Amino acid sequence: IVLFFAGNGCPIVRKSVATLKEIRDAYAEKGVAFLMVDGNPGDDKDSVVEEANEFSIDFPILLDEAQTVTEALQVDRTATTFVITPGNWKIVYRGAIDDRLGYGAEKPEPTHRWLADALDAVLAEQPVETPFTEAKGCLIDRLPEPKKISYSRHIAPVLREKCAACHREGDIAPFPMDSYEEVVDHKRMIREVVMTKRMPPWHADPHYGHYENDNGLTVEETRRLLAWLDDDAPRGRGRDPLAKVEPMESSWPLGEPDIVVSMPRSIAVPATGVLDYEYVRVPYTGTEDVWVKAADVLPGARSVVHHVLVFIRYPEHLRHLQPDYEGGLDGFFAGYVPGMQPSFFPEGTAKFVPAGSEFVFQLHYSTTGKAEEDLSKLGLYLNKGEPKRELFTRAASNTEIAIPPGDPAFPAKAAYRLGQDAILYSMSPHMHFRGKSFRYVADFPDGSSEVLLNVPNYDFNWQTMYRFEEPKVLPAGTVIRCEGAFDNSLGNPMNPDPESWVYFGEQTFEEMFIGYLRYAYVDTDSSARTQDGMFAEGERPGLGVPVTADSLVGTMWRSGRFRIRFLADGELRVGRGMNGTWRIENDRLILHVANDDHVLQIDGDKLVGDDGPLPNIQRADAT
Repeated sequence: IVLFFAGNGCPIVRKSVATLKEIRDAYAEKGVAFLMVDGNPGDDKDSVVEEANEFSIDFPILLDEAQTVTEALQVDRTATTFVITPGNWKIVYRGAIDDRLGYGAEKPEPTHRWLADALDAVLAEQPVETPFTEAKGCLIDRLPEPKKISYSRHIAPVLREKCAACHREGDIAPFPMDSYEEVVDHKRMIREVVMTKRMPPWHADPHYGHYENDNGLTVEETRRLLAWLDDDAPRGRGRDPLAKVEPMESSWPLGEPDIVVSMPRSIAVPATGVLDYEYVRVPYTGTEDVWVKAADVLPGARSVVHHVLVFIRYPEHLRHLQPDYEGGLDGFFAGYVPGMQPSFFPEGTAKFVPAGSEFVFQLHYSTTGKAEEDLSKLGLYLNKGEPKRELFTRAASNTEIAIPPGDPAFPAKAAYRLGQDAILYSMSPHMHFRGKSFRYVADFPDGSSEVLLNVPNYDFNWQTMYRFEEPKVLPAGTVIRCEGAFDNSLGNPMNPDPESWVYFGEQTFEEMFIGYLRYAYVDTDSSARTQDGMFAEGERPGLGVPVTADSLVGTMWRSGRFRIRFLADGELRVGRGMNGTWRIENDRLILHVANDDHVLQIDGDKLVGDDGPLPNIQRADAT
């Protein structure tokens, strides 16, 4: 790995770019990665991008806003270059690229090419002949050193606010932060995870948007915490705010629900194996329609529950208003995923649960080597009366995923169209192990655009719901565009198999691309709900000839984001990752996919949704 310290306005950095590009291109096929680091305190993202565009800098540039890396490596000047061997994380060279550039002087050609020589030596598994040279560049101003740091006034309050929600007795973190002593006992580990930004878990680019659940540390908080840890974490005087961190008394983080909907039976999860999704239907037994201000899923066996999504099926007379979740690809009623902290819905909103409804639990289990029993539950928190606005959780998704082996940045896109003026409250990207990056962009009807959320370093372990500080009001016709990338290369440490093609599928070694949205309509009239989504309403193409078993074979249809292929002998292919069966009974077409039946009515040459999450189906181009 080559690190090159850059900085806006430095003439030596600007003149070094061409040479650095030549070296990068020469070693591109030899497994050498080149990164720039900007530790100048006055350089922000906008100014760095402007400088990069002006001087054709196409390297990844890492902003060291808190100067943690700059200070750890004791870098005083820009143009300082490092060669690091990641096998043992040793610095084998530090200094200048070559001797061509100096202060007020410039050679036509360098006499010494120290960086290239160091790379040649490393690749040949030989010692670097000149491991250190003097780097000539612009001095990097240092942020002021934190002084008079108080544990009780500066450190413990931050830990309580940003960490203790998980670091408490009985919760998911490996140790509680309920005293100074607990913190000191783990101070080395705390320092490491803060330095590497693994903790606190927050992955949104701060350049775009402000979020009420922002869990990241500020520059000042980071520098104070690291300085305090480096000073051997003195206790000092004052009370210990962490002593107020209480253990998790209830299994329900939001308190005891008004209604608990439990699965009727536990599910046995074996010790080993790859498991298909489980679907469990549970009737809502209430006799009255209710509105809920929060819906939380409590997994019964957290160690094996990968996720739980809950969908709602309305009674027959309200089926035309039922949300079309498409098995989670187009949203959900409630859910549990690792890293998603439950919260009450935005003020003035609620979700509708009519009497006679049915909840469908979709459960995905990951085996751990130990057999477990899971009995997951849904907790409903009732709203007092009808809310001002109904809340929806929907999604843009893409099932046509085919990621080549070894590709470090395979792109993916999906989009969702808002048919009415809407208030967007939050977003949550979803990918699997090869997920690399994800961002949401709003394309407005007037032709302008705005980045709503940018997650440049997606982490499957933390599937956060990013909640706006100030909700976004979006006009009808706005298209929310989701863009992302998958890393199917050896450089992705979570990659199960970089030599395989990867397609859409339910398992974590397969892939998904879903951008969840939580919004409400500005106008409470729900008559135009079906205008949302990717496809406009209107005439839907049929088969062209009456639907029969013979005429269906070999055809392809689309239902929302799914492509459905009817194969011979009653076999069915949904997207690229799911198989199923199909059969015709009288005037009904019955699809069996993911342990569930979906019934479609045959209307001449068309198929019409009757039950389940496939209400909109139309003939697709067979190519």
